[in-house]
Amino acid sequence: MRECTDLKELTPTIVNTLIKRIEVHNSEKGEDGLKHVPIDISFTAVGIINIPTEKELIAAMEEMRENPLKSA
Repeated sequence: MRECTDLKELTPTIVNTLIKRIEVHNSEKGEDGLKHVPIDISFTAVGIINIPTEKELIAAMEEMRENPLKSA
């Protein structure tokens, strides 16, 4: 893993070192009318990282503004 900290190029060898599994799910129709395909990427060292959607980030920021002591 140490050799993957200062990447200049993403090679198949590096991808195979960093990623354990990729799961592509069935497409879903979003609120915007577009199709979205959920993908889970399981990383070798940390597992699956949940990256929030834009909507989830905005909701979390609003909650932090409303309840500043709760987020600390």
